[in-house]
Amino acid sequence: MEHIVDQVSLGAIVQVRDRLLEQQARGRQVLRLESGDPSFDLPPHVREAMEQALRDGLTHYTASTGIPALRAAIWRKVTQQNGLKVANPDQIVVTNGGMNGLYIVFRALLYPGDEVILPDPMWTEIGENIRLGGGTPVPVRLRAEQDYQYDVAAIAAAITPRTRAIFINTPHNPTGAVASRATLEQIAALADKHNLTLVSDEAYEHVIFDGKPHVSIGALPGAQERTISLYSLSKTYAMSGLRVGYVVTPQPLMLERLKKLVRCTINGVNSIAQYGAVAALNAPQDATGAMASEYQKRRDILMDALAEAPYVTAFKPAGAFYLWSRIAPAWPGYAGTRDDWSMTNYLIDQAGVGSSPGSAFGASGAGHIRFAFACSTAQVERAARLLPDVLRRASPGVN
Repeated sequence: MEHIVDQVSLGAIVQVRDRLLEQQARGRQVLRLESGDPSFDLPPHVREAMEQALRDGLTHYTASTGIPALRAAIWRKVTQQNGLKVANPDQIVVTNGGMNGLYIVFRALLYPGDEVILPDPMWTEIGENIRLGGGTPVPVRLRAEQDYQYDVAAIAAAITPRTRAIFINTPHNPTGAVASRATLEQIAALADKHNLTLVSDEAYEHVIFDGKPHVSIGALPGAQERTISLYSLSKTYAMSGLRVGYVVTPQPLMLERLKKLVRCTINGVNSIAQYGAVAALNAPQDATGAMASEYQKRRDILMDALAEAPYVTAFKPAGAFYLWSRIAPAWPGYAGTRDDWSMTNYLIDQAGVGSSPGSAFGASGAGHIRFAFACSTAQVERAARLLPDVLRRASPGVN
């Protein structure tokens, strides 16, 4: 019998990253548009708080669900900013980044054979964590003509007696779509009708553009008691390597299970990182706004460049830091193939530009390519100068 972990892939983005790093090691300049790792330095007050925690010797075991000061800061944030109805900080579990939060949520929620509805395309690790939790991912296609909004009718059609939950990710990776309040209200009503859990991944809640609002579905009527909300400090505060995330749930049984899973897996997040997270949440949020403004600048630079390039049509993201682009049927291909991997490999080999093949994000991602603009503005600007020309030069004979 196949072990469940053997069903998990090593990830297409990792393969792209390894190719880029290999070329970089040989002395070639590469542009890291495959990775969603924020380029910004840690905010100074966060660094100072961590250094102070080290000086104070705060390097021992903490409460496994998070230090009290951090859970209190999170409680203030989610009640005041997100509008969640959270009775007290005890309904919050601090996790080792958003990924650990996703793993323990699905492990705690699912029984063998349970189904979870999720968007397609979607970040690959969502489906992997559903499978590791014993569940079955049920993709619902997102369509460009609907601006990649979740189709509530399609969700309803996908519900079966085995459906346990609907997964929501807004702003969305890989398309950058931001779910409207109306869409989320309809999803909340659907979940209420069928008594389903809502799992809401809001890792990109502060990476949002053009004055568009972020709506937390857990704050909406009918969703408050059935929503498990997941957040991360990685994208908001450029703390990706420090691994701090958190889960909020009002459900006593889920909370008890999550606490057990934290104890049996990580037994608490790095203590020094937690003190940095307290400073990040409690201080003025100027750095967060500045980062979002710079991401929007990078988005516009890339959008303008791809508008001049053949073979790709980019969707303008309202959030996150990804540019999702459809590959035209006229794409001549590369090295004997014409799929999305061929364009990813072509851009690496011919220009040193990283990207991610759309098929890595699900069946409906085939024929697309994702560019990340989380890397530095200088890298984005250089990629923008290269992309139109290198794509114009593409031909069946290039190898």
